[in-house]
Amino acid sequence: MKQLFFLLLVSISLLACGSKPQQDVYSTVDDEVKQTILQQMEDSRQGWNDGDFERYMQVYWQSDSLCFMGLNSITYGWQNTLERYQKGYPTAAHRGTLTYTFKRFKQLADDCVIVIGSFHLKRQMGDAEGNFSLVWKYIDDQWKIILDHT
Repeated sequence: MKQLFFLLLVSISLLACGSKPQQDVYSTVDDEVKQTILQQMEDSRQGWNDGDFERYMQVYWQSDSLCFMGLNSITYGWQNTLERYQKGYPTAAHRGTLTYTFKRFKQLADDCVIVIGSFHLKRQMGDAEGNFSLVWKYIDDQWKIILDHT
C-alpha cells in the first residue's frame, strides 16, 4: 500500500512539474538547490517558532492551486492553508517548538524536487510528530512548495 501511494505521489508530482523529467527520476539534487531549500525551510521553521505564520508560509506557492494534504483533509490555496494553521495552532502552547529531520532530497525534473522528512513539535501539552513529503517547484526564479503531504 505504501509503495502504491508513493508511486501515485511521484506521478502527481511529475505532472505538476512541467519540464521534461531527468533520465533518472530519483536523481540526486544539486547541492546549491538543496542548500537553498534547506535555508528556506530554516527561515520558515523560525517563523513558526516565533508565532509568525505568514513568515512560516513564505516557502509555499502563493496560489489557489497550492495543495496541503493532512491526516484527514485536503486544503487548497495559500490563504486557506494559512488559516488552517492559524486555527489549528492558536497559541504558543499549541504551536510548540518545531524541528525537522530531513531524510531524502530527490530531483524529479529540472524544476521539481521532492523532500521527505519528519517534523517534531515539542509542546507542554504533549509533543506531536509525523512525516512529510514536500513537492518543490521552481517558479518565477524561486523554489516553492506546491504540494505538502503531512
